[in-house]
Amino acid sequence: MRRSFVAVAGLVSFSILSQSVVTQALAAPARLPFRSTFESGNFSEWTGGIAGRMTVTNETASQGTYSAKGVMVRGTTADHYRDFYFGNHPSVGGEAVSVDRGLWVSFNTRFDTGFTFGSANVHKIALINFDDESARRRYQIILNIWVPTGEYFLEHLVWNADRSFNKAIPGLDQNIAPDALMQRGAWERIKIFIKPNTPGQSNGIVRLWVNGVLKADRTSVAVRENTSFLPNKLIIGNYVTDTATDGVQRWDNIVVSDVDPDGTRPNPPTQTQAQ
Repeated sequence: MRRSFVAVAGLVSFSILSQSVVTQALAAPARLPFRSTFESGNFSEWTGGIAGRMTVTNETASQGTYSAKGVMVRGTTADHYRDFYFGNHPSVGGEAVSVDRGLWVSFNTRFDTGFTFGSANVHKIALINFDDESARRRYQIILNIWVPTGEYFLEHLVWNADRSFNKAIPGLDQNIAPDALMQRGAWERIKIFIKPNTPGQSNGIVRLWVNGVLKADRTSVAVRENTSFLPNKLIIGNYVTDTATDGVQRWDNIVVSDVDPDGTRPNPPTQTQAQ
């Protein structure tokens, strides 16, 4: 409701105090917004991981000159990745991601022409971790390819404090037809929105856009179940255990933020009465 205030001393003081509270409430999570276009020619913007067969090259890019490249070689496995820590991750120890605003992650992805998937059903592209105070992953939202069809889908995993696997929570696949399928030889734009749930309630939100089109809209998600963990780590990498996998996978133009990089709003308000 719109209100008019008379500029008397008490109300002026109230206004200043309110602005201070709002400013504090809107403080950005530590190290965000983050953008990586790899134009430095290396992984200097990233904070950890094992590069292995991941490099920054000028062979192709979705914009600019450089992109990140991961090579999978038939006959071998791969577990090569780069990490970016933010928010309240213990290696950063800063302002956490806000439950109210949530987290946005967007990037360009590409599988080169001729890329061959092995027999495993799932191939990872990017992971968003909810790490605990000891830097142990407790929840993950993962963007994958469902290999049998080529469909992009989000996976929701839970891990125990002793680092053992707990369970996969179903229900984050595409639910807006037609399914978006990976196209070899083309850069494609991915955007993910995650709003953590109220602990113990299934009121979290997870959304997936592919090339600007909303493809998964999940609004009753127990993102972190009955815990207080928050997203604080992004991983890109080429993880394969099937030795038949072969080819080149790429990433570019990565953005991590607490606001939509495209300027849209996750929950447009519904006007229920005249103002």
